[in-house]
Formats: sequence, C-alpha cells, structure tokens
Amino acid sequence: YVLPESAAKAAVQFADVPRLLETYGEAFGPFPFPGSKFALVETSFWGMEHSTAVAYGSSFPAWCRQNGVKDRYALRNTYFDYILVHEVAHEWWGNAVSAADWGDFWIHEGFGTYAEGVFVERTQGREHADEYWRDAQRQVDKRGSLFRGMGTNSDQAYDGILYAKGGWVLHTLRTFVADDDAWWKTLREFNLAFRYRNASTDDFRAVLERNTGRAWSEFFDEWFRGNGYPLVDGSVRAATDELTITAENTGSDGTRFHVPLDLTWKENGSPKSARVVLAPGANTLHVATHGTASEVVVTNLGRMLGRFTLRVDTR
Repeated sequence: YVLPESAAKAAVQFADVPRLLETYGEAFGPFPFPGSKFALVETSFWGMEHSTAVAYGSSFPAWCRQNGVKDRYALRNTYFDYILVHEVAHEWWGNAVSAADWGDFWIHEGFGTYAEGVFVERTQGREHADEYWRDAQRQVDKRGSLFRGMGTNSDQAYDGILYAKGGWVLHTLRTFVADDDAWWKTLREFNLAFRYRNASTDDFRAVLERNTGRAWSEFFDEWFRGNGYPLVDGSVRAATDELTITAENTGSDGTRFHVPLDLTWKENGSPKSARVVLAPGANTLHVATHGTASEVVVTNLGRMLGRFTLRVDTR
C-alpha cells in the first residue's frame, strides 16, 4: 500500500521493480513466494525485510533526481535505491533461506549485500560492478570475523561486518572458483535446496564442493572463520624464460590467507595465462615462459578482498 501523497514518487521510483525481481530470479532462482504477492509498504522508518512485503521508508531517490530534490540518503543511493535493492534481496536470502544458527547470520546480510553487486553487474555491467565493490571495500573493517560463534544470541550475532565483508567474501569466492557456470549454479541450487528451511555455512560449502569438484574447507576457515583480510606486498618480474613472483603475504587481523594471483602476458605476440597461489608469509614463485614475457598483468586483484601492492617489472 502506498500513501496517496506518495503516489507520484512511487510511480517514478518503483518502475524498475519488475526488472529487480527478474534479475534476482535469474541469479538465485524464481521469486520464492509466487502464490502470495510482492508488496512495498511505505513506512515511517528507513526499511525492513518481511516475507512478501518490504517496508520502505527511504527517500525515493529516482524521484528526487527527476525533480531536483536533495536526497537525504544520497551516500547510500549512489548506485541504486539502497533500501529497495537490499531489502528485496532478503526475499531470497533471509526470508526464503534462513540461517540455521545465529553464528551463520551472514547468510542473511552477507548474501543480501552480495545481491546488490549482482544487481549492478546485471543491469549496469561488470565495470560498474567493480566500482561498486571498490567503494564497498571502504566499509570493511580490517578486524573481525563473519562467524559469530555457535550458540550466540541475536544481539551478539548482529554486526555491521556481516554486510560489506559478507558480500565481499562471496565476491572473492567467485574469483577463487574461476568458473561462472559453477558459481551461479551453486547460488541457485543452494537457494532452491534450502527454501523455507534453515541452512548453515557448511550447507552452502557442500553445494559449492559438489558443483566444483573441489574442497573448500581452507577458504572457509580463512575467510569465514578467520579475522580480517590479506595484505600483500611484492612484485612480478619478467626475465628470460620465466616470471618471478616475490611477495610478502600477511593479514590485517591475525589470520593468514592463501591468495590466488591470475597472471596474463604475451610471448612472441601470443596470449598466455597462469594462476599461482601465494601461501601465508614470504613467497618466491616461478612461472616458466618461452623467452621474456611482455604486457604482464595481474588481473584479479580488484576482485578479491584485501590490500594488494604488486609491482610489475618487465625490463
């Protein structure tokens, strides 16, 4: 229900709601409550997810732009109407699939935040999504863990780290997987398998392992149960018949991470690529080439959570 005085605002603001629902439906599976409804209910508070009815008390940013009115939530509405895009994501993550324990509460807020980036990517393109994630990284505290501890209560579980770090960890995991078919299949299968049920992080990991044919316990130990994010400083040097990667790989809050680096280069004009993995601590790795590589690039640094300084020397 929309209050009559807000009808004009709503007509402008919510014109793209079908596209939003379609986008999430393609990424995560069909709208979870087709036998009921999807509703937006104007409220006196900022916003809140409810099954089939999202409470919306935001600023109607599209209407504000159209009418030259200052948006009081402009900083949160840079890429989209934050309350609309985030709270609608909860129909899939939180309302349809709910955490089995408060320790896994990131399934609500982390997956909900990840959905924001999915919406940007599928409506504005991957480059705009990369910008969105770069901005979101500023909100990730260098300390703390997504895992809130088993047996905690809601007050202990709820923390701002669940949002930006949760979304970023999923974004990072997609980079680790390096297989988009398996990635999107995993998200859809996880959502559909646990709809109207409770799920744990281990349940998500099991679906991922089935679809990738790989074990992911190390990743979840470091990125879900661990604290902070990686700090990498080093260089990539092209010499005769090899690339040499030298890097110090530490962490922002005690945990040490394994970090994949995706390299591309050219040999006699032909494109080449390789993935190497930095272990925690000091690393010196070698990649064989035929002759001296040119146009060397580390391609995935902007799509993993962390602080990376890797200088490329092709002299």
